[in-house]
Amino acid sequence: MKADSISQDSCNTSDQAPPNDTRQRLRSFRRLPERRVWLLLATAIVLTVVEGAIRKWLLGNDVGRWNYAAYFSKDIVFGCLLFLPSNGSSRSVGLESFEFWLFTGCVMLVGGAVLGAFHQINYAGALLTMRAAIVLPLVAFMAIPRLVGVRLGWVAGLMAVLTILNFGLGLVQNQLSSDHFLNRYAATDMEIVALESGVRATGTFSYITGLELMSSVGVWAGLVLVSVARSKPARALAILSLIAGVGCALVSISRAPVAVAGAMLIGWVLLSRSARSRLWNNAGMIALVTSILFATGASGVFKGLWGGLVDRHVAAGDSVHDRSFGQFHEMWLALRAAPFGQGFGTEQVGGNYASSGSMTFTNYESQFPRIVMETGFLGFAGFLAVCVGAIAALQRARSDAASAGRKDAILATQLLLAIFFYSNVVFNHTASSFAWMLFAAVLAGTASLDPASSAIAHGSKRKTRRRLRRSRLAAGCGDDRDGAGQGATT
Repeated sequence: MKADSISQDSCNTSDQAPPNDTRQRLRSFRRLPERRVWLLLATAIVLTVVEGAIRKWLLGNDVGRWNYAAYFSKDIVFGCLLFLPSNGSSRSVGLESFEFWLFTGCVMLVGGAVLGAFHQINYAGALLTMRAAIVLPLVAFMAIPRLVGVRLGWVAGLMAVLTILNFGLGLVQNQLSSDHFLNRYAATDMEIVALESGVRATGTFSYITGLELMSSVGVWAGLVLVSVARSKPARALAILSLIAGVGCALVSISRAPVAVAGAMLIGWVLLSRSARSRLWNNAGMIALVTSILFATGASGVFKGLWGGLVDRHVAAGDSVHDRSFGQFHEMWLALRAAPFGQGFGTEQVGGNYASSGSMTFTNYESQFPRIVMETGFLGFAGFLAVCVGAIAALQRARSDAASAGRKDAILATQLLLAIFFYSNVVFNHTASSFAWMLFAAVLAGTASLDPASSAIAHGSKRKTRRRLRRSRLAAGCGDDRDGAGQGATT
């Protein structure tokens, strides 16, 4: 009888859970790598948004080492993800297909760069082109296994908050005088662009184009939150992000991001049936948030901003067709003039500023002809390979996504990246950072558990449970499947 009681006590002792403080420590220890991954990714995203503010408000026109450190800070933090361990038990479905396109495109880009460098090379510009076209895609590819499991809602929520803050700052800048401290550019010798309706705001970015990109990212964040959010506050944040995204375009008095926002919304709704139903299900929340904004006088603000945008469009005098598709004709002219490139790094405005102190374009303003002038047809083909590979990888992930919400989030990312790749991802450091950080986060956030690893892990756990059951039976603790946990009777 005494032996049985001792056996029973030992069984009960083995079944006891660890104390609460021990359990919390174990949970915190297990989640430590996830926290480090999220901290690095969030820091890189925030630095992408605020590095312009650091340069124009804190460092001023100083082009020394601190200015360069601020410029590349987001890339350095993003690259630090590579020092974290990868999640070997998980995989991203699109990663294998992206690997082929990425390395094929990089080889072609390097070949085109070498051919272009035979004519001329701008070392500062070459560094910037290498960063945007080769280094960042490679870092994103290697960071994806480290980012597996990151929550898309957190990434989109952070982007939504940053968009709302930039919209509020842009409203203030739009009404201030052009010589105000808040309307300064990173290059303080540049003239501030002001129209009759107000100053073209920059937000926390170095120049106007940064806020234009923030507009598109804000719309993306809203669509992703609508796709994956479940709580009412998250859905309200999604709607505010959509509104703030359009607002960023209006306070920068830019036509392109307004058209991009419309194209993303229309494309997202038309290409996904679940997106249409999701938008319909959120109609009540949309009406509530819109009513609150209009009740606070936001309608007059947006009406005034829209009037300023219309006035700029009339004064510009160019056509939508030329602005949207004119780079194809310019690319053809560049191919005829320099089929093998005319100078690697020579089309980077930052390279021209570093070499001559002048913020000017060399030959063209559009992206495609500038890539041709730097790397020729070979480098341009490599650039297309990398871009197509990224979109195709997301499509593979979308087809394998576990839920309709994730599919819609990936679709929103495809639309955003397609616009970035078409517009100016190589010659705009903010666009390239946004594009490859969000690509890596979305592809990793929708990664699925490797079926082989899952089966092995499941089989190992099943064997462990069987051995534990046998040992408990041998000790007289009974079969834990019955939940009794009782010893043998005397």
